[in-house]
Formats: sequence, structure tokens, C-alpha cells
Amino acid sequence: MSVTDQKSLAVIVGGGAIARALAEKLAADPTLSVYVLSRSEFVESDVTTLETDYSDASLARISAEIEATGLSLSRLIVTNGLLSNESIRPERKVSDLSEEAFGAIMSVNALLPMRSLAAFWSLIRKSEAPRIAVLSARVGSLGDNELGGWYSYRASKAALNMMMKCAAIEVRRLNKQAKLVAYHPGTVDSPLSKPFQRSVPEGKLFTPAFSAAQLIDILDRSEPDGELAYLDWAGETIPW
Repeated sequence: MSVTDQKSLAVIVGGGAIARALAEKLAADPTLSVYVLSRSEFVESDVTTLETDYSDASLARISAEIEATGLSLSRLIVTNGLLSNESIRPERKVSDLSEEAFGAIMSVNALLPMRSLAAFWSLIRKSEAPRIAVLSARVGSLGDNELGGWYSYRASKAALNMMMKCAAIEVRRLNKQAKLVAYHPGTVDSPLSKPFQRSVPEGKLFTPAFSAAQLIDILDRSEPDGELAYLDWAGETIPW
């Protein structure tokens, strides 16, 4: 069997609720071989889990292992995100800013997705029609910001958007069939949003399965144009 007759690759980075929903849905596609990069093993069938600590060395080792399959990269989706934890809370005012918290949020939300793209750059460059998505957020939009607050989280998503824009410009010189998407999944019922769900309007708290399905549909319908798309779960463009 030639490589062109084989499956293509779907790679998901992250192990949260949306990642698991994406893995389940993509694994149902018989044309895809699904790999998940996560700190812990997935239990879904037909999914290969590669455990990682997200260091550059670990990402490089895993990407080389995946590239050695000889398959073309069809989907690369980076889902990692940090909003709050036991020691980090979204800032309500500028005096709440903490250098340590800011650095942690920027590292996970902005730098890790780009390091993941860098690890798979060789595959992105030589694959037939790769579709690459990262989980951004509407709160990363300068034009849509009417409420303020959440300084670090907003800044991390705005930084991610800018770096993805740079990546889209770079990749169009290397692979004109590639398409990059910064995706706002809406407010998803997950541990990340749990402390803030009381303020979500009725009907706007989405299941991970719904947001995953919307992203898959967006990627399936996307056309390569050398630009970064900044889209919400409904496929609507978000202002930068």
C-alpha cells in the first residue's frame, strides 16, 4: 500500500475536556489516525496517546515519532489553556496583576501552542493540506473588549492571535495548502470555566462535544488563503 492510500494524521495537543471530545469524534473518521499528546493516557479506543511533559525535548521526540509514520498531517489542534487554579484568579483590577501568575498564563496559553506548532513544522510544511487550530478566545479581541479585567488571560489570547498571524504569514511561503485557525469555542462546560459559569447566559454554556463538533466542521470547510482565521464556534469572524 502506498502512503497516499493510507490514513492521514490528526494530532491533538492537550488532555482536557475539549481534547477528549475532539479525539472521540476524529477517531470515528476511518480516514484518520488520531494521536493525542497529553500528560496522562486517554481511554478512548482507536486513539494513540503519547505522554508528554510539554517540554521542547518531549515535543520534538514525539513529533519525530509521528512523522516517522510517513503519513500526511491533516489536522493539528492545540487545546491547552489556563485561566485559574488554586493560586491564580482572573484580575478584576490592574493592582491584582502578579508577575508569577502572568508568566504562567502566558506560558500555557500563548507560548505552548506556538512551541507545539514549531515541533510539527516539518510535517506542516510537507503535508498535503494541513488544517491547524489553536483554542483562542473572544476575550483576546481588542475590538470586542467592553468589560475590561482578566488582564493576563486577555493578554495571553491576544498574544496567541498575533503569533498565529505571524505563523500564517510564514507558512503560506512554505505550504500554500495549509490553513490556520484561532478558534473561540464559546464557554464550555469544563473545569476551566466551572468557577465562572453562574454568569453565563442561558443556552450559552456548551458541551465539549458541541464545541469540538463545531471546530471540526469549521476545519472541514476551511479553504487555504494564506490568512489566519479568527472565528467563534458559529463560524463568525471575531474582530482583532
